[in-house]
Amino acid sequence: MNHHSKALAVLALGVAVVVGGLVLTRHVVAVAGEADASRLNRSILAYVAEKNPQAPLGSFQRFPEVLVNESQRTGIDHCLALAQAEVESQFKHDAVGNAGEIGIFQVLPTTAAIFEPQLGAFRRPVINKGQRDLGDLADPIVSTKFAMAYLRDIRVRKPSVKDALTEYNGGPAGRHPLYYRMIMGTYVEVLERADLRCRYRATPRELPGLMFLTRA
Repeated sequence: MNHHSKALAVLALGVAVVVGGLVLTRHVVAVAGEADASRLNRSILAYVAEKNPQAPLGSFQRFPEVLVNESQRTGIDHCLALAQAEVESQFKHDAVGNAGEIGIFQVLPTTAAIFEPQLGAFRRPVINKGQRDLGDLADPIVSTKFAMAYLRDIRVRKPSVKDALTEYNGGPAGRHPLYYRMIMGTYVEVLERADLRCRYRATPRELPGLMFLTRA
């Protein structure tokens, strides 16, 4: 083997090592990511069970994954969405509001119908003296998808989370301003749970000199 062939062989071996290393690194990162997501999912399910011991966890199995994904699409912390569901229903999947709202996010069937072109058809509730079928909105997964779609729609017009949540609950006129305070109070409690991996980070404290200059 001449020097040229040896150089090519060494180069080929180097490329193979680098490529192999990249593949291995990606695999390790992917496995670590899956393990991390699995831990987060278990933590969210544990939180639901803690707040509502009667919750049918079988119906909530995919709830953590959907909650995180839909929250990211909506541009909010998944822990804020979790706090919203807690305020709305205490994680009671079969909760029915005074106005006919259904599910953990208390979505009106008429509101959900607006988003059928995006999310697909859902089975309507049938509630009367002889029958109580809450339909698909009693499914935590369906409720989460329609609720976050509704919140995204509001945020197109009202980017402020406060304004969007206020309209979510009280309509365009925002008839229930205390709703936002209730959610934020619950959110603060959720933030204390490190296992829930909330995306919020406290703003760093300003240096004394900067504080003086700001006040000046």
